[in-house]
Amino acid sequence: MKFTWFYIFIFIIGTTICAQETHVIQWASGSQALQSTLEVEVGDKVKWVFDEPIPQNLLNTSLKASSDFGTRELLGKGSVYEYIFSDKGIYTFQSGINKELKGTIRVTDNASILSQTKDGFKIYPNPVKDRIYFKNPDLSNSVEITFYDVLGKMVKRDAINSGMIQGGMDVSRLKRGVYLVQIDNGERSFTQKLIKD
Repeated sequence: MKFTWFYIFIFIIGTTICAQETHVIQWASGSQALQSTLEVEVGDKVKWVFDEPIPQNLLNTSLKASSDFGTRELLGKGSVYEYIFSDKGIYTFQSGINKELKGTIRVTDNASILSQTKDGFKIYPNPVKDRIYFKNPDLSNSVEITFYDVLGKMVKRDAINSGMIQGGMDVSRLKRGVYLVQIDNGERSFTQKLIKD
């Protein structure tokens, strides 16, 4: 038991350091951050710091981007808009007030997300919004799935059998953030990082 908690503690520290990167864009005329395409990874957060004297908004002008990206609300100087990118693609945005305020973000797969173990057990999608699915070619027993927050506190535990694996697991009630998911199949356990969007 002590070894398991020690392993989880070390894993928490490692995932906290490399889990999510935050990028800051000064939302103002002449900002250097708006001059070129910002490169981020899935799971990264981007913060727009509003620095115009006249309140601005941030409109999603992407063709296929999620509808929750952007804000129509006018935000004054010093306000911050944040967004965590959960899907790869190219995102474009601009102000509805000052058309010169615009930019592009390219989101690529996150190389640091541990989504598959050496034994072939995989949790997907990662990051997730509502439901996670499991893949293991040799899964025949039921598995116990335990979710821990970044402080090591257990927030959810479920047991699912091999027949339920196909339908996945509802995680819509989990708060946004980074979790450690411990999967125990009775013979061995695996711990993976999961980002809930």
